[in-house]
Amino acid sequence: MRNFLEKLLYRFMRKNRRNILDKMVRIVLGSNLAAVLILGGIALYGMSFALRQAQDMGESLGENSYENSSRLLISQRQEELVHIAQDNAAIINHRMLDISRSVQGVAREAEEIERYPQRFLSQEVNIPTPANYRSLYLYLQYGPEVSPEAYQKHISMMANIGDLLARTIESNDMAESVFITAKDNFTLSVDAPRVLAEDKSDIPKPHYDAVGSDWYKRAAGKDGLVFTPVRRFMFNKKLGMFCSVPYYGTDGRLAGVACMQTSLDNLRHILKETNLHDEGFCFVTDNRGYVILSSQENAAGKERELEVNIQNDLRQSDNATLALTIREMVAGGNGVRQTQVDGKDYYIAFAPIESTGWSFAAAFAADDVIAPALQNKADIAQVTKEKTSLMQQKMSLIIFLMVVFIAVLLVVFVYSGRKLSRQFVAPIHELADGVREITSGNLSKKVEIRTGDEIEHLAVCFNAMTDELQTYMKNLTAATAEKERIATELSVARDIQLGALPQEFLQDKKSIQLYAAMFAAKEVGGDFYDFYMLDENHLVLAMADVSGKGVPAALFMMRAKTTLKNLVLMARVPDDFAAVMTLANQELCQDNEEMMFVTVFLAQLDLTTGELIYVNGGHNPPLVSHDGRYSYIREERGQPALGALEEAAYEAHRLRLAPGEKLFLYTDGVTEAMDTQKRFYSEERLQQTLDRIGREADVQEILTAVRHDIAVHAEGAEQSDDITMLGLMYCGK
Repeated sequence: MRNFLEKLLYRFMRKNRRNILDKMVRIVLGSNLAAVLILGGIALYGMSFALRQAQDMGESLGENSYENSSRLLISQRQEELVHIAQDNAAIINHRMLDISRSVQGVAREAEEIERYPQRFLSQEVNIPTPANYRSLYLYLQYGPEVSPEAYQKHISMMANIGDLLARTIESNDMAESVFITAKDNFTLSVDAPRVLAEDKSDIPKPHYDAVGSDWYKRAAGKDGLVFTPVRRFMFNKKLGMFCSVPYYGTDGRLAGVACMQTSLDNLRHILKETNLHDEGFCFVTDNRGYVILSSQENAAGKERELEVNIQNDLRQSDNATLALTIREMVAGGNGVRQTQVDGKDYYIAFAPIESTGWSFAAAFAADDVIAPALQNKADIAQVTKEKTSLMQQKMSLIIFLMVVFIAVLLVVFVYSGRKLSRQFVAPIHELADGVREITSGNLSKKVEIRTGDEIEHLAVCFNAMTDELQTYMKNLTAATAEKERIATELSVARDIQLGALPQEFLQDKKSIQLYAAMFAAKEVGGDFYDFYMLDENHLVLAMADVSGKGVPAALFMMRAKTTLKNLVLMARVPDDFAAVMTLANQELCQDNEEMMFVTVFLAQLDLTTGELIYVNGGHNPPLVSHDGRYSYIREERGQPALGALEEAAYEAHRLRLAPGEKLFLYTDGVTEAMDTQKRFYSEERLQQTLDRIGREADVQEILTAVRHDIAVHAEGAEQSDDITMLGLMYCGK
């Protein structure tokens, strides 16, 4: 301590003796400059904070304006789309209902003729040929198996429906053909003028198996009105469908089916006339997930996901959002979804067309809706940028003026600092001279300075320091001597304790291998092992663990070890280890005010027969090997530790060791060794380690391997308990 102080003061004197004036100038100058810089920094921080606040406010205003306006625009457009979808769905539904009512009217007329033929006169009907085929005229078709002559009377009677079929064609602009088919498979039809080409090169064929068609089967099987799925007609390539209704005879049985073949062309204008700004469009899906109408279908030759396509079920589309939307439409849902179409986000509103199971949808691009909000955000950002730029220019001017002001202050501070610092130089030199003498070793030297300020207080502190250093050095000398004395005594105690444990491991006995080791958690420990020969053929083994650690445990260990050995040697019956343990327990319970106890495993091995007599007083169960595998020696009824219960009685047990079998004794410091996570080494790991070592290893190698595995488990954690082990292998005669 003194040497360090001397070096520090010497360096201070050498380096700063001639520069104290400059240092004082720098102190005064630095303090004033620091004050100016702090105030300037606060001002700059305030201005920069205001600038950031203005920028943040502009950005926040832009973001809030954008979010609020975009939400409002999207909400308004969604409501608009919902109304568009519902209105157009209602229009198409009304058109479909008109078709169904027209077909139902034809069916009722056919039933009237069937039930009351006497009210009607026979009418002529022609089979279509290039010479006689004309639109809006009735013609006859029949199945391949039908002979028209066989049904001539019935056909002539049903021909009275021709005028109604023609009027139906003229009143419904979606009708391509209107006809009835009797169950006898003959069909009476009237075609619209727009159905066939003007050159009449593709007129209807006389043979037509109408009864086998799907529109006939669906109506006859359902017993009611049906719309067939949309298909593309062969003769004019138009998209359309059939609406069919059964009619019945006088006996109430099916007499035939009335049907209208309709085209979807006249529904397209509904989609095209719908006002959906910018990139908006409409489309209709049927109950199969096909797009049957779309305002996208004529999109400049580009392939679109929602153009008309009756071969692509969009419910199975790779576009997950579109597939989900189409599934809801097919299920008859009514609502709005955000969906990607052709790689772009759209809002799609849809409503069901009840009569056909179709669904009408209206869509608009999300970007088009929020474009005004984005422009508003950009305008706010531009205004914010202009205002912050102006503020930055003002800040630059303020910073320049502050730099000029600080430069002027520096000149003033240097002059005033030099003048003031001279007042401090003289007493500091006096203090330095006094300190130099103190550092030379004269701790009784007192520095006398009377300036009435902090330098005088510093001199007082130096004087107090010398007094404290003298006291500290005396106390340190005494504490060091006491610590060395205690360390010496503990070292001697450890040597005495280790000397009390047997270190000669009976190498002269060829019938056994024996090795033991103890590793105390402190300088001295409470574990002990013991072994000795009673006679030429009997070996006594002891393994014990005293409660607690340190010097008290070591003293109680010596008492327990001595008591056990004395009682074993004095026993009248050498095999009566139960009595030995009982007497040892009674002895250790006497004068045991500290309530200490010791767990003991005491055994005797007959070197000629391998018989082991043992008593376990609350100690960890040992392990014995059989065929190279270890198992614990456990008793059904446990017995207490020695020194814990004076009335306790103990019971001896026997087992026989075969040549080559081993016995492993240990204390709980082995199985309860902890790693850095406070996890125990455990009995299971000890047993696995012994099994892994193998039967070829001798007992010293076994103990070394177990100790190494405990260290691996601990991962550097401090040893928490004494570790004691004893290994024995019985070799036989």
